[in-house]
Amino acid sequence: MEPYNPLNHQSKDQIDHNLFNLAIDANAVIRITTKEGYRKQATNPVLLLEKFGALLLSLLDPTKNIQGIIYHCPFGSEVVDYRALFEAAKSPDFTPRIQRILEWSATIKQAKIPVVAVLDGAVNSLQMAPMLWAHYIMGTTRTKIRCTDCSLGIFPGLGTTVYIVQRLALEDAAALLIKGASYNHEQALASGLLDAVVQDSSQLGQRAVDWILTQPNGAKSTEGKSNATKQQINTTDTDQMLAVLKKKANLKFPGTSACFELIAANIEGKLTLEELLQLEAVHYTSVLQNPLSLAIIRTMYYGVQAAKRPLEASSIHEPAPEFKKIGIIGAGMMGAGIAFEVARAGLQAVLKDTKVELARRGKAYTTKCCDKLIAMGRMAATQKEAMEALIEPTDKVTALQGADAIIEAVFEQVTLKNAVIHESEAMLASNGFVASNTTSLPISRLALSCRLPENFIGMHFFSPVDRMPLVEIILGKQTSQQTLNKAKALALKLGKTPIVVHDSPAFFTSRIFFNYLLEAITMLLEGIPAELIEKEALKAGFAVSPLAVLDEISLPLMVHVYDQLPALSNSQQRTYNYLSSLINQGRTGRKSNKGFYTYDAQTGKKALWQDSNIQVSPTITSNNGANAATIDATIDSNAVQENNTFTEIIQKRLLHVMALDSYRLLDEGVLDRPIDGDIGSILGVGYAAHTGGVFSHIDQTGLQQFVQDCKSFSPYGEQWQMPVSLIDLASKNFTFYDGFNSNWPLTKG
Repeated sequence: MEPYNPLNHQSKDQIDHNLFNLAIDANAVIRITTKEGYRKQATNPVLLLEKFGALLLSLLDPTKNIQGIIYHCPFGSEVVDYRALFEAAKSPDFTPRIQRILEWSATIKQAKIPVVAVLDGAVNSLQMAPMLWAHYIMGTTRTKIRCTDCSLGIFPGLGTTVYIVQRLALEDAAALLIKGASYNHEQALASGLLDAVVQDSSQLGQRAVDWILTQPNGAKSTEGKSNATKQQINTTDTDQMLAVLKKKANLKFPGTSACFELIAANIEGKLTLEELLQLEAVHYTSVLQNPLSLAIIRTMYYGVQAAKRPLEASSIHEPAPEFKKIGIIGAGMMGAGIAFEVARAGLQAVLKDTKVELARRGKAYTTKCCDKLIAMGRMAATQKEAMEALIEPTDKVTALQGADAIIEAVFEQVTLKNAVIHESEAMLASNGFVASNTTSLPISRLALSCRLPENFIGMHFFSPVDRMPLVEIILGKQTSQQTLNKAKALALKLGKTPIVVHDSPAFFTSRIFFNYLLEAITMLLEGIPAELIEKEALKAGFAVSPLAVLDEISLPLMVHVYDQLPALSNSQQRTYNYLSSLINQGRTGRKSNKGFYTYDAQTGKKALWQDSNIQVSPTITSNNGANAATIDATIDSNAVQENNTFTEIIQKRLLHVMALDSYRLLDEGVLDRPIDGDIGSILGVGYAAHTGGVFSHIDQTGLQQFVQDCKSFSPYGEQWQMPVSLIDLASKNFTFYDGFNSNWPLTKG
């Protein structure tokens, strides 16, 4: 190829070709790539797309006698700089600039000169955006496409949403855009996202040229699945599919809501392509300017990324932790789940219980999980065999000899855990450590059973372990930095997101979760219908409703946890007494087929149970001062007629009670940073993800309003008592975050 000289056709000041490499072959086909030096500096995607779009438009001039254009993605493989994107969206000219780029993209798609986009490797939605401008998209067997934007509070913009819905069937488009499905080259080709696939990148250029030369002179491509949308519009089940999609999508996420609206508008077919693109640009700006979107990305992207970075070694002489053999004591649900994750990470797992039959049953959990993954096409049978071979069930403590780490996951009882920890510690490798998977027992207390308490730490996994991403690492008073480094390294090796907290009864996640459950029972005892509590918890954005999760935990276990606490407040005592009374009635939870719900033993279907001993008042009045509201509650008709203000108060009480206790833990030093609380609350206990977490929720509410709300809830119990420091911060209009940056710890003075 000989270098193409753009100055023969257009002045340099109109198109900055310093950004791109252009080459033309003997067939008058131009290939465009972005210069590496500029690509690494291009933190603003809008600016790069402006330059790229202007270049394409200039080359599509029919007078230049170009036969076709082949281009690679103008963006590199560097991660998306969301900070720069959110900053750019603050500018008043952001929307017009996006709209202009998308106008150009529509012009490019309508051009008579064939345009081919070629891509290789993993591609995100930002990188995919300019590829969708082409008439024909080619990939390789390395191509993988995934749009994770909706899970981060935004949505695939810059034309990605509109063009993908244009190319794909509704089900495929929704899976890719909203659910964040990952498409490999075969799936992308089958769905119509790719028009052709070659074996490797060396074949892309010639195959693209071959396709261009087969196109009728002066006619644009009709390849691909661009008629998929029209096919969907003509089907009778489109409305039903949209209704199902709307029900499953978390529309509390600003980006998901906007994406759904764009999909629906596209499918309805009332707007032109140009109008759809203009609408997408408006939605994109609105979402990027939404504080909720920023909070979600701050927690779920930047916060999680930072949590997954290994801790720095406490000494330059300290080697990076290495793991080969992990011991797990207790083959119940938690121990079996941990063993599965250890084997999935390629490590040897020794799973010990009091009887080898129990240990084998725990190992069978891995077989069950693997079979499920194989059926879903997410695991090969050979991987299952390899994982099963890595798990050794045993009833002998000596089988743990030489373990790099031992994780005890036995019943939540101090005496039992102490005995297990003391016995197993002697089996460790010389540089190993012992971890307790306790839910609430103080780590420093358990460490008393250790010969070397500095090598003891808490590693709180969450159930089901194979699906829950968080590990809460708890530092005891004597835990060493080296042990912390090793525990975090192990959590990362197992593919988990770790947060680090300090020792305290119930630590962070369990304590705030217990308050969520406590507040629900408190409201139930006030006479608020169980149905309303459950419904409003889900409407508030919680992953699970409180009474349902109590049944899953089991009521006796919840009472047992309360028994481990040093003291109970009056509110906790009321909850304890009520749970005890239900247990005495045989209502212990799902395992007994009755708790707060009644379960059909045959079908597993459940129906909410309303305790007839609790009087549900016909009129319930909120204690919200001048804003008092009423609600008419009729359980007999199995329907609740509700006043919106009152239902909002129920949601606030559930959200606020966890956020308030999170601040107490920050104030007490159990938490070091607000971001750990935000990550832990969402990934560990299902706090409303659209808020960005407990501290982000306080910021969204406004600290002054939050304090005012908590004061109004004080008649409901001691759980609403606020630290003086929080009230003081409210008087100063404090926020825990300033954009992407934390305002904690507080500066002295």
